[in-house]
Amino acid sequence: MSLFHGIVCCAIGFGIPLPAQARLRYAYLFTKGAALLLALGHLVRGLAFAFQSDVPAGFLEPTTQNLVFFALGTLALPGLTLGAVMMANARMVSDATYAAEHDHLTGAPSRRAFFAAAEREHARAVRHGSELGMLVLDVDYFKRINDTHGHAIGDGVLRDLVRQTRDTIRTVDYCARIGGEEFAVLLPDASLETALAVAERLRAALDRSLRAAPGLEVAYTVSIGAAMLAEGESVAGLLARADAALYAAKAGGRNRVVSAAIPWRRQHAAGRGAFG
Repeated sequence: MSLFHGIVCCAIGFGIPLPAQARLRYAYLFTKGAALLLALGHLVRGLAFAFQSDVPAGFLEPTTQNLVFFALGTLALPGLTLGAVMMANARMVSDATYAAEHDHLTGAPSRRAFFAAAEREHARAVRHGSELGMLVLDVDYFKRINDTHGHAIGDGVLRDLVRQTRDTIRTVDYCARIGGEEFAVLLPDASLETALAVAERLRAALDRSLRAAPGLEVAYTVSIGAAMLAEGESVAGLLARADAALYAAKAGGRNRVVSAAIPWRRQHAAGRGAFG
C-alpha cells in the first residue's frame, strides 16, 4: 500500500509542468513539493514496516511510529487540496491580469500596460542617462477601410499590423495598442538615428496588401511620428510630441515618418554648450 501511494504521489509531483509565467510558479512548485514529500513519506513508511522485526499488532496501536505515520497521512489530502486550490487561483489571477493588460482583438499590450512599461523605461533612462525613443503609428484612412469592406476586415488589418510590427521591431522594443487604430512602440536605448531607422523599416513593412478573404486584397499604409526623450520630460510629454509628429505625417501626405522637434529647453542647453 505504501508503494502504491508513493507511486501515485510521484506521478502527481512529476506530472505537474512548471508554467512559463513567473507569477504561477510558486503555486505549482508548492504542489509539486507537497506531492514529492508525501511520496518520500510513503517510502519511509514502507521501509520502516519492511525491515523492522517488532511490527505493531494493529495499525491503530498508539505507538510513536503509528502516530507519526497517521499524522503524515492526515496532512496528505489537505496539502494536495491546498496546492490544487492555489494553482487554480493563480491561473485565474494570471488570466485576469493578462486580459486587463492586453487588447482582446490584436493580443498587443493595452494602453495601461504600455504606460506601466514606459514609466519603468523612463525611470531607467533617467537613472542611467540612457536614451529613450517612442513611435506612434496610425493606419491611414482606416475609416474608409471599415466603411468599404466592413469592420471584420478592419479588425484583420489591425491584427496583421501587430504581427508585422512584432516581426519588424527589435526584440527589446515594446509595441502596444493605445486606442482605436493607433499604436505606440517604445524604443529603449535607441539613438535618434536608430529610432528613425526602426520607424522607416516599420513603415516600409506596413506598406502592404492584406489577403483578407479569397479573392479580396486590402491595401493599407501607416503614418508614424517619432520622438526622443528630452531632459526633464515625462512619459506623457514624450507621447504628446510623438503624437504631434504623427499628425504632421498625416498632414504631409501620409505613409511617411516625421520626427518631433527637439523641445526648446534642450535646444537652448545645446546652444549654450556649443557657444559657451
